[in-house]
Amino acid sequence: MQEHRALILRSNRFLGSAMVERGLVSVDDLEAANEKFMEAIQASELKRASILSTLLYETKALEEQALLEHLVEEESLGLIDLGHIDLRSLRPYNVDLSLCWATSTIPFDKVENTYMLATCYWLSAPVVKHWEELLDGRVIWYGTATSSMTRALEQIEEIHEAEDEAAAEDE
Repeated sequence: MQEHRALILRSNRFLGSAMVERGLVSVDDLEAANEKFMEAIQASELKRASILSTLLYETKALEEQALLEHLVEEESLGLIDLGHIDLRSLRPYNVDLSLCWATSTIPFDKVENTYMLATCYWLSAPVVKHWEELLDGRVIWYGTATSSMTRALEQIEEIHEAEDEAAAEDE
């Protein structure tokens, strides 16, 4: 995750600003969340470093339902619950799992040359740009809840660990 530190900092700054611009949180709420976010960054707890998680769970300044409704109604984004997806290894996509943690984004399917991505960070332009450049712009975006994202990332970690164990046994 350390290699994604700059992306984490930039994407969270943009996400916070976008939520203020759209009236989802106040400037004061964002400033309070930013303090906690920077504490996580300084402690190198990069998995925990998220303005969104801080606003939702620590300061409780944001209702996730309001954010999801905004994504659907104002941003015309579809929603997906990753708990209903048969998740697989990310290795065939040539995507690093730490990037998924850093951006709260998962490629969950690919049809021909188009990737389906679920994200909690749609409002963060650096996240969208990074993924679209990485995947050559062939992306269909979906929003998802933070709990859905976390469970999916943990499940993919388990899939990768099982693959690593199987590969070690084959050697």
